[in-house]
Amino acid sequence: MYGKRAAGRKLNILFSVAAVLVMWGVWLIAHAAVRNEYIIPSFADTMRSMGESLSDSYFWTSYGYTMLRAAEGWAIAFVCAVLFSALAAVSDACRRFFDPFVSVFRTVPTMAITLMLLVWTSPRTAPVIVTFLMLFPISYAQLTAAYRSVDPKLIEMAEVYRVPARERILRIYIPQMLPSLFSQAGPNLSLSVKVAVSAEVLAFTFQSVGGILQQASVYNDMPQLFAVTILMLITGGILEFALGNLTRITDRWTRGRQGKEARQ
Repeated sequence: MYGKRAAGRKLNILFSVAAVLVMWGVWLIAHAAVRNEYIIPSFADTMRSMGESLSDSYFWTSYGYTMLRAAEGWAIAFVCAVLFSALAAVSDACRRFFDPFVSVFRTVPTMAITLMLLVWTSPRTAPVIVTFLMLFPISYAQLTAAYRSVDPKLIEMAEVYRVPARERILRIYIPQMLPSLFSQAGPNLSLSVKVAVSAEVLAFTFQSVGGILQQASVYNDMPQLFAVTILMLITGGILEFALGNLTRITDRWTRGRQGKEARQ
């Protein structure tokens, strides 16, 4: 089993490297075909601009604020999704009450809500709220799907023995839902970074990655646009890889509980 997993990981790494090389090749070919630095910058100029950004304290300050906003929106969405999906799991009335709100959050245009939030809040707060509004419906849907996969025998047993709703949430639903959500934690956090940066661009948030991109666009600084975009892509990849280990934690926790129950 371990050998198959190791082989699968090596294969995934191989395909990922191949995909990166293909995209790099397309970039080089496109630059050679266009021959216009204001449309597609060269790889060398982009790397030079990336080095300048990495050595600039303003970039790191902006990067830190952007990551903080993305993390705030993601964390709030995560907690709310866990709570509301658990309530919807034990109460059909709660589920019917929450569904319209989730549908509104899912369909509301990002640009429209960002513009409205700029009137109601500030350029620094708007990206956090936009990130929450984008991530909450996704996390809620993932947890709701996880609820449907809960063993019906456990639910039936809880109803027969009249287990309180609080105990059902803490001991049955949340433990069953968290592994599914943790498996999506990396992609969701990576998406939150993307949404936060997009909202910052639209809001022209001061000291943010989105603000840097907006300024580079105004001055038509394509090497910096490409450089900062690549840095955020690398950030998203690192987040997905790092948070991918959360599923291992839940698997160990589940096996530990099962072992403890078997000994009892």
